[in-house]
Amino acid sequence: MSENVLERLASGKRLPILFVGSGISKRYLYRYPNWEELLELSFKKYNSDLYQLQKYRESFSRSGLSAFEINTKVATIIENDFNAAFFDRKIKLNIGSNKNPNWVRKGISPFKMYLASYFKKMNLYHRKDLDIELAKFKSLKSKVSAVITTNYDLFLEKEVFPNDYSVFVNQSDLFGADSYNIAEIYKIHGSATDADSIVITEQDYEKFNASRKLIIAKMLTLFAESPIIFMGYSFTDENIQNIIVDFLGCLSAKQLKDIREHFIFISYEKGQQNLNEIQRTITTSSGVDIPITEICTDNYGLVFDILNKITPGISPVKIRETKRVIKTIVDTSITSTDAESVIVGIDDLNQIDLTTKPLAVAIGYKENILNKFGYGLIDDEIIIEDILYDNKHLNPDSMCVDRFKSLSKTRLLPVFKYVKGATKSPADDSKLKTYIDLHNSYDKIVAKNTTKTIKNVPVFDDFTELIASMDNMADINKKAGLLLKNIQSLSTFQIREACKNIFSLDRDAAVKSTHFKRCVMYLDLIENYSKEKSQ
Repeated sequence: MSENVLERLASGKRLPILFVGSGISKRYLYRYPNWEELLELSFKKYNSDLYQLQKYRESFSRSGLSAFEINTKVATIIENDFNAAFFDRKIKLNIGSNKNPNWVRKGISPFKMYLASYFKKMNLYHRKDLDIELAKFKSLKSKVSAVITTNYDLFLEKEVFPNDYSVFVNQSDLFGADSYNIAEIYKIHGSATDADSIVITEQDYEKFNASRKLIIAKMLTLFAESPIIFMGYSFTDENIQNIIVDFLGCLSAKQLKDIREHFIFISYEKGQQNLNEIQRTITTSSGVDIPITEICTDNYGLVFDILNKITPGISPVKIRETKRVIKTIVDTSITSTDAESVIVGIDDLNQIDLTTKPLAVAIGYKENILNKFGYGLIDDEIIIEDILYDNKHLNPDSMCVDRFKSLSKTRLLPVFKYVKGATKSPADDSKLKTYIDLHNSYDKIVAKNTTKTIKNVPVFDDFTELIASMDNMADINKKAGLLLKNIQSLSTFQIREACKNIFSLDRDAAVKSTHFKRCVMYLDLIENYSKEKSQ
């Protein structure tokens, strides 16, 4: 069976850009309105007679306007009438102080304040299958280069990529000093966090279109490294069509030749549990043809499963932080005559104090840098990955002498692979020797208090059933807890495969999970522990 376009993308290891529309928010947020429903809700705040709203729509429709043009004109009318009703004190918004809110004095549209408040209050639509699907979506934070969205709501930054991706609301910020083109969310139609930024009326779209080239330039910058996946959009969305047409017009003939492999639409098809791939061409209202690959499905969990197979060498969040630190170092070096080397693990980049001393960056082959500066900078994630994949080729002696020399007895970290490979056994008075003595059996790795926490976790006789049950869990620590409860009945191959599955799903969450780290420690124990070697 041939691979679909998403599988080919995953095997290519290029991090995609997600272009996210309202259909995604509508899938996961409770009672999320489409554009027409949002305008109706706004209209009803000041006029209960919906016939009047329909009168506008009918008039514009008879004039031959498109659905997009009708909505922008209706939004313009509603903003004018809504604001008038507010200032005439016919309606209240209860946003800020009742008498004279600060936002009124700043000249912000009451209509847009209402929209911002409405979208801020939106909650998740909880259903077991959607909760599992959303957990898979969240795990894409290390598999996605950047996100572009036209949604006002806070779903992406609060629920999917919380605390990980930087958010940019205004088009003027797209090429600002704080943008690094990775691990970022670009809200090109504004956000509920800034009512004034919301794009919805005719005038708003005129301003948006006047500066649309900024968005195209950003897309071109991102597209140079990443394919684009559209989710939650309709092919009839005129605004998106215009952006795509402008974007395609800037591509070279070579880029256009392979555009179907790099321009993917995920379309909602109710009840479709497979990924139905279609090669199609969209013809815009202006007669321009857009070649795309469409995936029709109602199984977004399967889409996320495939994208989660992408294995970047380093997560986008850490790449962005590295770029930030290096930029700061370069900026600082302009005014400094001295430079000093600082050793720091990539997970600790955000903790560097760049104000107290000038810094220098060392770039080179891993072994050369490690040999020069020591193994003390290797973080837990690298060690865990090495245990699972045996791909880091770390020097056992250096690991035991440098990395584990100050190892706390309460840490959860696999060490036996390196102790086994070292030329000398740990010294009797070393912290590593103490650590080994406290973690050289299952009962010591999985202590009584941990056993109590997984007491009611089910036991499985069949490995396939165990994996299926783990797949149905959204929480990484719970997945690992289920594996830990059953781990003694599994082979080393089965333990490794289950651990890889968890680790590839969400590396950051896995490294933070105590259950997961105990699973990896147990795998290391049964594979590498030698009583004689550890004496």
